[in-house]
Amino acid sequence: MSTLNVNTLQSIGGTNHFSKPGMVIETLSSICDGSARTVQSGTYTFQNVTTQQGTSTSYADITGSSMSYTPPASATQVKYSFQFSSYWLSTHAINNYKFFIDGTEVLWARHSRSSQYIEDRNSFEWVINIGGTGSSNTGRQATWTTPKILKMQVRHYGGSNYSNLHGTRYWDGGEANQLSVPVLTIEAIA
Repeated sequence: MSTLNVNTLQSIGGTNHFSKPGMVIETLSSICDGSARTVQSGTYTFQNVTTQQGTSTSYADITGSSMSYTPPASATQVKYSFQFSSYWLSTHAINNYKFFIDGTEVLWARHSRSSQYIEDRNSFEWVINIGGTGSSNTGRQATWTTPKILKMQVRHYGGSNYSNLHGTRYWDGGEANQLSVPVLTIEAIA
């Protein structure tokens, strides 16, 4: 009789699936258009982004970035990825960004984006480790068995140094704002 050498055996809908450490065991991904997606850990509804978002000198949630998520029990990491566009309104745009897990800021995820005449599709990624001692610096979670809200916030530097999100400044040879819908992806890793 042969023996299977596997690290994790999971039954999903009567089908056996094998995963080893480091393998992606679940991917939750969609454009932010209000879609509902069903994965191993449940059904999740993405925010519906239908307008561009302005910034101010106070932090505000970035539309489309929020998801209440519970990883499968065998997950040891969760990777959060958010792609969104931004464009300048004044010549030198400076935005500051924060990342939160269930209302607690991940301090080492703080970052700024600045440039003259910036117009770009931005990508933010953060890996959240599960197990050990929790840390607000890194976002490590000691355990993760209930839903936690993952989200980003933004503010601009001050004065006229700001940019809008989810749109374009130029299009087809002229100044024309176009909606650019963000994409949110969450991966659970064994």
